[in-house]
Amino acid sequence: MSRRRVILLSAGTLLVLLVGLGLLVGWRALQVNDSLRQVVSNAETLQTALESGGQEDIDDALSDLQASAGEAADLTSGPIWRLATWIPYVGDDARGVRTAARVVSDLANDGIGPLAETATQLDRLLPRDGRIDTDAVRELQNPVDIAAASLMTASEDLQSEDSSRYIDRFRVKYRELTALVSDAASAMDSAKVAVDLLPEVLGAEDRRNYLLVFQNNAEIRATGGLPGAMSIITTEDGRISLGRQDSANRFGERATPVLPLTKDETAVYTEKLGTFLLDANFTPDWPRAAELIRARWEEVHPERLDGVLTLDTVAVSYLLEVTGPVQVGDYTLSADNVVDTLLNQAYVDFPEPAAQDAFFRLVAKTVFQKIASGEIGKPRELLRALVRAGDEGRVAVHLSDEAEQDTIAARRVAGATRDADGVAQGLDITLLDGTGSKMSYYLDYRTRAAVTSCTYEAARVRVTTTLVSDPPEDPASLPRYITGGTETGTKPGDQLVQVRLLTPSDARIRGFTIRGKKYGPRSLYLEDRQVSTAYLLLEPDQPADVTWIVDVPRRGEIPVRVTPGIEPRDYSSTLRGC
Repeated sequence: MSRRRVILLSAGTLLVLLVGLGLLVGWRALQVNDSLRQVVSNAETLQTALESGGQEDIDDALSDLQASAGEAADLTSGPIWRLATWIPYVGDDARGVRTAARVVSDLANDGIGPLAETATQLDRLLPRDGRIDTDAVRELQNPVDIAAASLMTASEDLQSEDSSRYIDRFRVKYRELTALVSDAASAMDSAKVAVDLLPEVLGAEDRRNYLLVFQNNAEIRATGGLPGAMSIITTEDGRISLGRQDSANRFGERATPVLPLTKDETAVYTEKLGTFLLDANFTPDWPRAAELIRARWEEVHPERLDGVLTLDTVAVSYLLEVTGPVQVGDYTLSADNVVDTLLNQAYVDFPEPAAQDAFFRLVAKTVFQKIASGEIGKPRELLRALVRAGDEGRVAVHLSDEAEQDTIAARRVAGATRDADGVAQGLDITLLDGTGSKMSYYLDYRTRAAVTSCTYEAARVRVTTTLVSDPPEDPASLPRYITGGTETGTKPGDQLVQVRLLTPSDARIRGFTIRGKKYGPRSLYLEDRQVSTAYLLLEPDQPADVTWIVDVPRRGEIPVRVTPGIEPRDYSSTLRGC
């Protein structure tokens, strides 16, 4: 046989083999596609069962999901799919599909499985006649621990793949899955911390006293709003009771700070941070604000506090979505009207501060009693509402026990601005009412942040906060208690607002503009954080923007934490960094 015929036969044989392999890989790809579609369908069925089904429905749906996810993983783990990962142009996508299928299969068995088996027991976490069963909480610890570990591994596996070279359609789906699993891992990690701590927090070992502080977003402060109604919550062997109630504005101002302030704190926030309980949350760092509030409370009242908790009015609306309306005097408060009623209408209906305080304390008591009664019957919805409020920075917890506090320190619910090593990883943009009013109810603001360039050492970040005051057409018709300005001389409808930026540790402000006009940074320092403040007079319907250019050391993601306002949304965001 001639050399030429041998070459032609070899080439033909190779071509046939390649075509055959291509058809085989294509056939396997169709099988995988069908299998993954079934995974999605079964996952939706399981979600429905978890929401409303009994344990038998949940078990059946979970079994179907595990089967379809396992099939997808098997189809992408053999030699045929391994061959596909080496084919030009599609190899990257094949590797991504293999990773996604394996992750989903692992999650169906190790992540979702243990939790699904206990799903119908979640109602035991609700209070019953003012008590939560701490034994039921402990029974959840093991399945939650397993699920948290599984989700964390899955998140790391998905993020380890470079999806930038995937075809557009698959890249979008892959990144959606990665984000979904990452969010779930974060939520489950928080759940793990919660169920591990909850028995002790509920007084399983000894009696506990916590101070619950309601924040009033109508007068904005760094963590959300002015401290208002305050209530002692006592826990003992899972039993929860409401004790002494007071109002923050009744504490008055001390001659000296209740705790020593650093020179930097005094320079940035003035001594009012420590002398006036109403101003303890000039700082966005809830652990520091809580320390100051705790010290002032214990100076006036006999209770020794095991922690200071806070939530704002929007968080209350999330809870009322679950509990349903509550009756407070002549008012029926619901998720739809509680923000408007507490942050605005109450000041029209109750001109005297004492009457306002009494109304707010009654609201706090009524909402607490509604939740503690155990008549809700929606454990998942209640947990979801609390998680949402925590993610938006509307709920924060500080525990007096250092070991317990260390356990939650890295979570959003701790409200800390520094990590366990004392490093401020993110930017904090805080707002502070300077009018002495309740005009923040009419304040609309949004913050946009983006990484504009990268160097070997830093990410350059541009941050812009745009604000507008949107009062009624005739603001002079509002009560003076709402419009304020008696000390500042502002006209009804105008607002004085401080917008403050705190950089990450060791970052530097490179540019600063107000309404497009350049200014020097006018900065101070809080240890290793540069601080810049814009003082704005907002007239009705006249937008104002503040922009900073900041060089941030390259340390990965950059959280951008913004004071939460009255809209039911997350005002904060996270930048991917360089």
